Amino acid sequence: MKYENKELLMDWQNNIDKVAELTKHSPVRTAKKSRLSDLLNTVSTGKIVGAKEKKELNKKKVILTSNSKANPVPAFLECLGSPEQLQGFLKMFYPEMLQREDYKQACSIATSNILQMPSGRGSGASKAVKNLFVPANRYDPWRADKKLMADVYQAVNLLAANQVTGHQLSKEPGRGIYITKDLIMDMLEHPEKATKAKIANSLTLLRIASAIHLAQPDELSDSGKKLMEFNNGSKLVKSHHVYILGDFNTANWELVSDNFTLNLNTPISKEMLIQLFGEKVASDYFPDLSGGVGKREINFFMGIKAQKGYTNEPIMTAKAAADTISSLASVKDRTARQWVDEVCTVKPVEMEKLSKASAGRYGYELKGYKDTKPAEKLLVPTTKEALRMCREKLADKNDKLKKELKVRMHR
Repeated sequence: MKYENKELLMDWQNNIDKVAELTKHSPVRTAKKSRLSDLLNTVSTGKIVGAKEKKELNKKKVILTSNSKANPVPAFLECLGSPEQLQGFLKMFYPEMLQREDYKQACSIATSNILQMPSGRGSGASKAVKNLFVPANRYDPWRADKKLMADVYQAVNLLAANQVTGHQLSKEPGRGIYITKDLIMDMLEHPEKATKAKIANSLTLLRIASAIHLAQPDELSDSGKKLMEFNNGSKLVKSHHVYILGDFNTANWELVSDNFTLNLNTPISKEMLIQLFGEKVASDYFPDLSGGVGKREINFFMGIKAQKGYTNEPIMTAKAAADTISSLASVKDRTARQWVDEVCTVKPVEMEKLSKASAGRYGYELKGYKDTKPAEKLLVPTTKEALRMCREKLADKNDKLKKELKVRMHR
């Protein structure tokens, strides 16, 4: 986005007087603000960055440029250059905001992680990283989800820099962060493209890669431990909002890319994580997850797939699968359909949902499904053997289809 004062703020150390004029404010109004987002919602952020501003129905401010709008924090940091500039900038122009002991480290870690994010397909990032964060082209079916994943990851890091005042949460300085979906929404560069469900699913994938993980008691300071529990009436309840921020380059992105097809509309159940990573990992690091497909339903799909997994015949219709799941688990049709989608996102299950028309184009054998409508969704096996048979069937057909199938074989 274009901000009139971007160059000025980038070099604020050499423009103290001009920036002081832009940031003129009443310390009485800002002294008790603990977060950067709260501060920028109180002062004239539009004047500071050189853009229009307005307050939305939720009474939170947005920054406007041409036909787009942005949250104040990412807009301000785009002008400032990086979170690393925050500590000095706030000390100079907002000294009434007391900075926590590890604020400098938090800003440094956030800056490092954001800079390590891939800038495009031509970057030197690994295939797994590109599969999660960088659209292959404008026709990439997961383009929107990849862009949102990148936005959520940046937002997670900005949360570390957003909490200016307060206590150090983790024993290792700068790593402790407090995450809620509302806080993430305030940090997104493009909040209009997000939903809370997609944010929650993005966070689960980031946790699987250990880009962030639920804080364990031995990782927390005393202040962090106090945030792990809260009083709900007369009952002490576990809180699952304190996390440890990892490093981008040491996160295991392959763990996500190798096990899941990116689909932020579909949550991942705790049982699925138990099947993939074991009971202890799921219990210690994902205690907040509940619902979703269970062991009995997973076994049902695996049993059916085992019967047809080495042919290129569809396993069954998606409707038949959802009806069976609805009967097995006594859940509503909508929930059953979502569980079918969840199973299809897990790559080791080797199953995909396609329309009958698409399945036919890809070379699946549809003799048993002649009476189904062209748009009918089918569950098809994606084992190497099944895809090889499809490719052989397409040997004399369109080259484009063969190329698409080859891509699917190596996903």
